[in-house]
Amino acid sequence: MLYGITTLQTYVYYMHYSEDASITKSIVAAIWIFDTLHVSFMCHMLYYYLVNLRCPLLASVELNHC
Repeated sequence: MLYGITTLQTYVYYMHYSEDASITKSIVAAIWIFDTLHVSFMCHMLYYYLVNLRCPLLASVELNHC
């Protein structure tokens, strides 16, 4: 959800403030790229620990299948 807000803010910035300095536009782009990388790494980490390893913390819990 927060990634979508960041993406929307980046889009609105580039649409409404096209006359800003190049350095400011570069900083905004860099922040968006870093946020994209962060979300990608978090998704990979969650997939790795929750799907690939099947969450070792939950492995000791017995589930009653009805």
